[in-house]
Amino acid sequence: MNEEITCALDLGTTRFRAVVAEPDGRGGVAILGHASVPARGLRRADLNDLPAAASAIRKVLAQAGREAEVEIERTAVSVAGDHVRCIDGRSTLALAGRGSTVRSAHLEQVLHNVRSLDVPFDRVILHCLPVEYSLDDRVGLRDPTGMVGARLGLEAQLVTGKQSALGDLVQAVEMAGVRAEPLVFAPCATSSYLLSEEEKQQGCLLIDIGGEVTHYALFCRGRMRQSGVVPVGGNHVTRDLAYGMEVEVSRAEVLKREWGTALRHGALSLEAQVGGGPVEQDRARIAAICEARHHETMELVASGLQWGITRPALSAGIVLTGGGSRLTGTEELAEQVFSLRSEVRRAPGDDYDGEPDSWATALGLVDHDLREQSQRLDVKEEWRGQDRFLGNVKRWIQRIV
Repeated sequence: MNEEITCALDLGTTRFRAVVAEPDGRGGVAILGHASVPARGLRRADLNDLPAAASAIRKVLAQAGREAEVEIERTAVSVAGDHVRCIDGRSTLALAGRGSTVRSAHLEQVLHNVRSLDVPFDRVILHCLPVEYSLDDRVGLRDPTGMVGARLGLEAQLVTGKQSALGDLVQAVEMAGVRAEPLVFAPCATSSYLLSEEEKQQGCLLIDIGGEVTHYALFCRGRMRQSGVVPVGGNHVTRDLAYGMEVEVSRAEVLKREWGTALRHGALSLEAQVGGGPVEQDRARIAAICEARHHETMELVASGLQWGITRPALSAGIVLTGGGSRLTGTEELAEQVFSLRSEVRRAPGDDYDGEPDSWATALGLVDHDLREQSQRLDVKEEWRGQDRFLGNVKRWIQRIV
């Protein structure tokens, strides 16, 4: 596979999605191929059947590869599930001398120090995301490069995953004959596609309601300040409806899509085929079941953010996405819980051919991986330039000698 071509694999709780893309030469991305298949080998967002998961991964990558006419050897993979934990990390670095100028090497060193902090033995650090720097008594610095001080500090967010869960994920991808690299926390990818840099700067809360889990990420002053996972999603609404309405799960899914709402809007009735015969059902009953579970989801997100204790200014409001955000009234419910303006966003292809899907994370993975590739190429070019410079110096010295 060409180095400029990237593949992204989104292992969602209901569907596996793959996207193959490359830079279009105009600062954008050209999609070469994509595919989506039902998720297999998952239980509550955790892999519990590696052969089944590997078979589904192999299938979705093969379909995307055929459409793109490339052989996929490596893919970026999204990491989801309630095993992901975010830990606050802090570190300081004493600069040489009281009046030292902060350089990029100092930033890299203090970031390395945070990465080296002890985490629970069963966890692996996925990302070390800088939140803000401090320099002596100055705090809240976004980039202290070029400033003068004696002690540099960094507050960062360490996104960690359970070692066994991440190992199973990598094993499933490798069983499909592909190298899993890199692993990316799902909200990092989703926000890369759905949120603009201006919104991240102004302050924004992203809530991605999936099938089995709900991810959230809070951005302020351009950085991810908090993030987490709630073990509740759209499938819980379906199972609640199946129990409350005494119908099969498949029928409950139909009721949710046709009549489900996150807020009750009055006792309107509907006719539905339940158990083989026409039965009059109360629409308000369906709405009450959906609202109860959706309200619980929002409250769990608020609890994870400690919303009653700390409430940052989020001028850009709330962005909702994922299959669970399709219920009518989800924006209004979020506004009631958080007292912030809310809106639902989805990728352009989410309703292709009338089959609901959620491509934001996969497309964000593409963007994330292409940016990382560009940074790696920049570093290589920088080293090549240094090598050329040192080579010229060496030849100059040899001539003198």
